[in-house]
Amino acid sequence: MDHIFEGLPQDKWLDIIFNASRTLSSKELHRILERLATLEILLEKRLGESWEEELNYIVNSEESSEEIHRYTQNIAIDSMGKILSQNE
Repeated sequence: MDHIFEGLPQDKWLDIIFNASRTLSSKELHRILERLATLEILLEKRLGESWEEELNYIVNSEESSEEIHRYTQNIAIDSMGKILSQNE
């Protein structure tokens, strides 16, 4: 049972997405896409057309890599929780 807790949350998230029911996985992926679209709208409204340049700068910044990694793992954990709580 300990193997459940091994590895990165992001990898476990993929396992859950690929093995959960298609309905639950689709629902969660649509939720993530809507959130991404909303964040892009917000960025464009706040930063204008240059938001993608700012994003690329942050993505490619060594300073931000640890923070991006941490946020990615947190998003994966949150998403897994949403899928698994609906799977009961």
